[in-house]
Amino acid sequence: LVHEFDVFLGFSWRDWSTTLIPGSIFSIGAMRTLSHKPTIFQSYLFLVLWLTPYIYFFNLSNQITGIDEDRIDKPDRPIPSGKVTVAGAKLRWALVLAVFLSIAVYEPTLQPETICWVLTVALLCATPFGNHWFVKNCVAISTGTWALLGASWKAIAPLTPHSERYILAISLWAGLMTHIQDLRDMKGDAAIGRQTLPLVLGST
Repeated sequence: LVHEFDVFLGFSWRDWSTTLIPGSIFSIGAMRTLSHKPTIFQSYLFLVLWLTPYIYFFNLSNQITGIDEDRIDKPDRPIPSGKVTVAGAKLRWALVLAVFLSIAVYEPTLQPETICWVLTVALLCATPFGNHWFVKNCVAISTGTWALLGASWKAIAPLTPHSERYILAISLWAGLMTHIQDLRDMKGDAAIGRQTLPLVLGST
């Protein structure tokens, strides 16, 4: 168990600031709408149970299909560093996907966000469209943020029209602004032929 937690950290620690942490912070807004407080801790634990395979499924998908890029940009990741074999990563991928889908079956209110995220990851990692800046960020970041924030609220409390507007606005903003993350990976992106906005327009 300690080893698997270490492997999970190796795959995912870079993305906690865009998944586990903002999802947890956003859930506080949902907590404030509740008049009945005793179940908040239980609901938050359930949210963490959803957020963990949310990010782990993406990390495994992305890093299994992006080994050549990671050897250049992030050689400390588990696969290029030799901590985990590709076969081992694929086994974890299948198990994590099964857990993620099982949570949605158990809690049907999270099914739209779960299905949205699985399709988004497939678009990013299993099709050539994920290599283009418009799909990679404008589309996938927007839909992924919508799924993340929607589930983070719904795991705690029912959505309201006000919260839905916030989720949509933040999702669109994220899709427009996160091209800046690609500045750090220009060398690896260029090596595999990815067309990120910094490569298309220049880093300046």
